[in-house]
Amino acid sequence: MGVQKKYNPFKARFNKLFLRSYTNDTEREVTITPLNKVQSVGVTFVVTNPKELETVKKVIKQIAKRGLNTFALGYIPEKKPNDFYLSEKTINFFYDKELDWLLRPDSDATLEFQQRHFDILIDLGSVEYPPMHYLLYKSKAKFKVGWFTNQEKSPFDLMINMAPEEGCESFISQVLHYLDKFN
Repeated sequence: MGVQKKYNPFKARFNKLFLRSYTNDTEREVTITPLNKVQSVGVTFVVTNPKELETVKKVIKQIAKRGLNTFALGYIPEKKPNDFYLSEKTINFFYDKELDWLLRPDSDATLEFQQRHFDILIDLGSVEYPPMHYLLYKSKAKFKVGWFTNQEKSPFDLMINMAPEEGCESFISQVLHYLDKFN
């Protein structure tokens, strides 16, 4: 979603160095829960304009229709986000002012997100952003799903290989389709 933000090269390099230690974290045990038994779902995403937010809201509604408890966390890659985003009460956001010098998110919402033991975490294409990459690795979710990535190490247990042009709504349909197959 959107155009990749340019980060301070010094901070981005340190972020990558420190991220290596998180990629070797063996604390998390991968557990596949059948979709009809899933209680909670975490959803991560990046928004750069109001149209993207509307798409994300549709995706979250699609998940909620299944009666799943959803915690949505979005990253706004701006120093001061538009009030339009912050007026949204059903979704949690963080933005650049809430990043530490290693580009790691440091807000109440991100800390809560990291600590929750979601049955499933679904990333809507934000893994290329360093703050989100960190969050995805630190999440205690039992099963993580995201778009296919060529990264050497991926935070995901299941990756869906789709063209980004197909959009988030098509992606979530595919995710739910494959998760239904685990029953």
